Amino acid sequence: ATVIAPKKLLTAAHCVDGVSPSGMQFVIGPSLSNVQSVLAVESVTPYPGYDPNTIANDIAYVTLKTAAPVEPMPVVTSLGPQNVGDELIFVGYGASNGFQQSGSGLKRAVTMQLAQLGATTFAYSEQGKNTCNGDSGGPAFLQQNGELFIAGVTSYGDQFCAQFGVDTRVDVYADFLGTFEDSPTDDIADPCGGETFTGRCDGNVVVWCENQEVKAGDCTPHGLTCGFNDGKGYFDCQD
Repeated sequence: ATVIAPKKLLTAAHCVDGVSPSGMQFVIGPSLSNVQSVLAVESVTPYPGYDPNTIANDIAYVTLKTAAPVEPMPVVTSLGPQNVGDELIFVGYGASNGFQQSGSGLKRAVTMQLAQLGATTFAYSEQGKNTCNGDSGGPAFLQQNGELFIAGVTSYGDQFCAQFGVDTRVDVYADFLGTFEDSPTDDIADPCGGETFTGRCDGNVVVWCENQEVKAGDCTPHGLTCGFNDGKGYFDCQD
């Protein structure tokens, strides 16, 4: 999570969905073995339109009982096609080896380009770089005029953190994050209707979202079966 106001944290909805505030703490420090502050949580609020099945609208805020002893980070107000190719700085405490699921607990950062911009998410894919398990809810920073702004929240990626990653865009949820009392309750318009890059099986047809379009591929004519590809981290046609 990232501090965006004295008592407010930005995170992913799947990180707090079904979690009791009393069972959660916000920790500040360079590593889990070097904790500098531990703060109690007052409440957690996933976005009302969050769908755990499709991971759509994967964003939430956390309210602390006391103010965090760090300066809040500003949030990007708008992303557009002109930002595709921009370098983002991703920060998290997750695993550094996705195949062995090892190396977590140390705060790290990596720079990757924004490769694909969707209505509510953006994706990135660079050889030898990625976010990984344990980085969920962490920030992706865009540098503007020498200052870092939060552009995304780490949401999901492939199983071994070797192919791609997806962040929830922060700018399209500005009303939800900025005026909690007047939060919208309807899903933000999504040209893919909740379908994700990871996809799903509709019978023996693979359905997924790519470049803001819903796409489908029938596995039957090829003698294959629709299923989740553990190596690739998404659904496709398999032997």
